[in-house]
Amino acid sequence: MTKEELQQCRSASLARISVKKRIAELREDAAGISGIRYGGDAPRSRGEPLSRQQRYVEALEQLSAEYEETTATWAEKAAEIERAVRQLPPKLGELLRLRYVDGLKWEQVNERLYISASQSKRLHHAALKKMGLE
Repeated sequence: MTKEELQQCRSASLARISVKKRIAELREDAAGISGIRYGGDAPRSRGEPLSRQQRYVEALEQLSAEYEETTATWAEKAAEIERAVRQLPPKLGELLRLRYVDGLKWEQVNERLYISASQSKRLHHAALKKMGLE
């Protein structure tokens, strides 16, 4: 486990969260779309404008594929981190898990663990040191 791998996991977590948010926004925007019709005998010719429904379906398919890809990358890296943090005391492991696996900001980590910013810095440094990364 390296610091770079921790950062890669956090980046994958943030990418996953971003795609999930974009899917939710797309679905929210689609609330005004009434009934999607499938089928039709004549294929669309090139250059014909896409219907709003078809654009929605295509965008949702693209985002869903992106979400699956980012989730797979994140899950692989998160599993590596989980194996590494099991060797740490619970509070140190939870700090690393929240920051790098869940992708939380430091303020959110501090709030969840009920610690100050300076205490989280000390714990983070101690966790990295125990893992041999500092």
